[in-house]
Amino acid sequence: MFTNSKIQKLASPSLLLLSISILIGIIGFFYLFWHENQTKLTIDVPKNELPAYYQIKPQDLAKKTYTTRTIPANTLKNPKDILGRYTLTNIPKHKPLTEKQLSPRIDPSFLAGTVTVGIPATPAMTFNGKLQAGDIVNITLVPAKSKVIPQNSSSLSLISFPNIIVLDVKSVLTGNTLATSVIIIALPKNRQSEFATHIPDATLLISRDLE
Repeated sequence: MFTNSKIQKLASPSLLLLSISILIGIIGFFYLFWHENQTKLTIDVPKNELPAYYQIKPQDLAKKTYTTRTIPANTLKNPKDILGRYTLTNIPKHKPLTEKQLSPRIDPSFLAGTVTVGIPATPAMTFNGKLQAGDIVNITLVPAKSKVIPQNSSSLSLISFPNIIVLDVKSVLTGNTLATSVIIIALPKNRQSEFATHIPDATLLISRDLE
């Protein structure tokens, strides 16, 4: 038969272990709670969905808090690294922005008063694949000779669009065939009609200054 004293002696180690386990659990819980709060980060994220090739402005951003383990390692945390740049793809709202989603840093004035235009391009027009987002190029339209005025002129009436920023260069798949590349540019709005009028019958040349 177990006496009360024997039962107490047997129970004491078990109670001690239980107490220690509970204490460790409580300490662990509070440590995790503390650690979670210590690793939180407040960053600027898109307030709403943003379309591709959209220049980000202060009113497009909102503050949102995340734990560091839930955001990508290359997240842009400083608004100075975001504002003035344009998106390269559709951006969901309330999601951290990364470097790959945005254009290179450029002078915002290149985007002022512009409209996005896509141009089918040959390898020569993309400098054999070396043309990339952020490049500044000069575009020249060479009209067909039959439309040159006067007709007896030996020189062509060239139409120039200087200092045009390249927003992106993409290759589009059509079925199983790799289609011609597309150069996406920011064209001045006040010259959009002129560009659209002349490009169907003109040869398009793209050049880039070497200095």
